Amino acid sequence: MNSSTSSSSKNIKNSNKNNMQVSSRKLYTYVALKLGAVMAIAMLIIYAYLSAIGATGQGVFGRVSQAREAMIKIVKEPNDLVMFYGSSMTRAGFSPRQFDRNLAQKGKQVTSFNFGFGGVNPYFQDFLSRRIAHDMQHNERRFKLVMIEFNPFQATRARWKRAQPEIDSLLTLMASDKELMAIAQQDIARGVRLFNIKYLRAGISAEMITTYFAYAMFPPKSTQIHRDDDKTAAKRQQLEQALSERFEQDYPNYVDSQWSYEWRGGGTIPQERSAETLALFDEYYNASFTDAMMKNDRLSRIASADIEELHFEPLLIESFINTVRQFQRVSDEVKVIILPKNSKWITTTAQGNKRLAQAIAQIEAGTNIRIDNHQDIPEITADMYRDSTHLSRYRGGVAYTNYLIKEYENLLD
Repeated sequence: MNSSTSSSSKNIKNSNKNNMQVSSRKLYTYVALKLGAVMAIAMLIIYAYLSAIGATGQGVFGRVSQAREAMIKIVKEPNDLVMFYGSSMTRAGFSPRQFDRNLAQKGKQVTSFNFGFGGVNPYFQDFLSRRIAHDMQHNERRFKLVMIEFNPFQATRARWKRAQPEIDSLLTLMASDKELMAIAQQDIARGVRLFNIKYLRAGISAEMITTYFAYAMFPPKSTQIHRDDDKTAAKRQQLEQALSERFEQDYPNYVDSQWSYEWRGGGTIPQERSAETLALFDEYYNASFTDAMMKNDRLSRIASADIEELHFEPLLIESFINTVRQFQRVSDEVKVIILPKNSKWITTTAQGNKRLAQAIAQIEAGTNIRIDNHQDIPEITADMYRDSTHLSRYRGGVAYTNYLIKEYENLLD
């Protein structure tokens, strides 16, 4: 009797235990499915919001994406190929169509491209240069000449710190899946995150999203402390509107693009504009490039890029050397250049110059190329800049492109 009762009790306990285990599994499954559904919905909401405001990886870094895609056509160009690769200073200072046009008058047929990208530091330039070198080798093409900008303030610790929210997004845009997998083998958590950003988050990392909203709620201290008078500001706004209308008239069929293949990554050239439009540009330059604007821009560069002290980030110097080496694989000639500096407004300190000299020596030793320092060439004057660093298109850009022709046309025979 006792034995039978004991056995029955055990059976009941086991049955209850099994039922509890089944119930627990069902509960866990239910919770997991619910969480998964909530996460999926949240991801869709985020993706829809980012798409609505144009903040996808392709949108934020659209110029890089469009230039990268253009390699399919670039490798098929019949002429000798020339590329200027660098920062937004390259974008502003090099006119590829003017370069080609002037060389054609000398009997030299080349097709050049402006691969200047704002906000893309040497770490990212390294990965993009690998894609370009691969495309060239795969199609059995070589560049006749590649000019590579070394931008000192783009390789500073301050600039690297500022780029942290963008690192994973830009990396997924420029790195291959094989390179991302190599990262995953070293750090599985980061690797999963990178593939998640690339294929599920529209190329936008969580850090970029949180930084976007953080800046909206807690904007950094403004460097815009100097003001133009109301008359100057009104004149500038009037001229901006007039130039916008002239552009619509002069280029009615222009397809809006961050990197135009038709213009080979550059902008308009003065030969295409009327005398009246060029006169308007002169008025606009005089009304826009004021002392107040220049002072504000200088303060911004100091805060964001340590432009005068130049404390370099070692990783960025190493990445720049790797970038040059990638182009050396697929180019007949490679020139490394420091672009003109607006010395009226930017004064590098003595220690900054010492650090710059050390960085230049390291790059030259790592690439076996002597850097061409164009910071203070007499051909570029203070009135040719549109801010504390960038050349203006029809003054500085024209003059500097002509200078490049004079310096390097003998390499294009």
